Amino acid sequence: MSSDAPSSDESIDPAGAADGTSRGTLHDVANSLGISSAVALRALRESDEIKPQMMRRVREAAERLHFPIEELSAEEDHRGVVAVLVNTMRNTWISDLVRAIRIELAATGRTAIVVPTRRRLPEYPVAADTDAIENLVQLGVDGFLMISDLADMDSVLAATGNRPLVGIGCSQEFIGRFDTVRIDDEVGQGLLVDHLVSLGHREIAHVGGVGAAVARERADAFRRAMERHGLGEQARVEPGDFTEQVGQTAGSMLLRGSRTPTAVTCANDVTAVGVLSAAREAGFTVPESLAVAGYGNTSLASSGISQLTSVDPNSDRLGALAAQFLVERVSGHEGPTRDVAVAPAIVVRRSTSAPPRAEAPRRQRVSVD
Repeated sequence: MSSDAPSSDESIDPAGAADGTSRGTLHDVANSLGISSAVALRALRESDEIKPQMMRRVREAAERLHFPIEELSAEEDHRGVVAVLVNTMRNTWISDLVRAIRIELAATGRTAIVVPTRRRLPEYPVAADTDAIENLVQLGVDGFLMISDLADMDSVLAATGNRPLVGIGCSQEFIGRFDTVRIDDEVGQGLLVDHLVSLGHREIAHVGGVGAAVARERADAFRRAMERHGLGEQARVEPGDFTEQVGQTAGSMLLRGSRTPTAVTCANDVTAVGVLSAAREAGFTVPESLAVAGYGNTSLASSGISQLTSVDPNSDRLGALAAQFLVERVSGHEGPTRDVAVAPAIVVRRSTSAPPRAEAPRRQRVSVD
């Protein structure tokens, strides 16, 4: 992480209002009371199904957290549509983010549509579908939310015209070009390495670093976390992207030869599932002979089959802040670009619940005279 980037969202004003005060999101209001964002929204709209006492508590929390109550609109009063641009529809992390985005946008009568913008061309391995983006501009969308990195960002930004764009979970390379709300991967990778080291692991590898700038940044954060524990020489990064197939191939490479890691961290949960498959094929039991950890805390991680330790990126916070940033830009906010690094948390499950396996005894060489 660059020295001038904040390490977590608590370190900067997440959403400055015109008078300089910090503006909370609908998620912040709901979280302060231990209720869902949907309930908080209905309470602020004084829905008949919400008790008066709860309405009062929610309104007091909203005022305390400087949530822009004056921007609330009636549920049927949709003033516009926001396009959520994604590279793929296969990552379940996206559905978590979209849910948080839609709840926050509903507070201002807006809704969100998810638009895949990845297309394959003969001359390029992957390209952004700028025609689709331009069509959305012509249809009159309020603005764009971009989840992760899209290919050929210069063309993407040109296609959005004068519509505002906010990046979610994207690379640090885009800080300063537009508003960004991202995962603090320095903290996330540090949490994984700290956890594994506390169990006694020293031979720890990482699968990732390929396919997107975010993957490279996570791999670099893994290396720095290992160096912090004096394990820089043991930090091995096996190239892999965010797919299960490549994760399985990378896992197979790691588990070959005389030096195999006792633990593997991965760029995301999908990659980790691939590593689990490679471990099973190679005869490694998880977690007894190999610990495996993912990233994203998706439904794949919590499934009964994988029970995968993973980093929870706080998707509700990411989606809510990004949606609020975009609404403010649509409403005329012209301040400098903002960047928030949201601090994640680790969710420990069975896949990393054992100490490192014992080293197999080495055969002694016997010389025959």
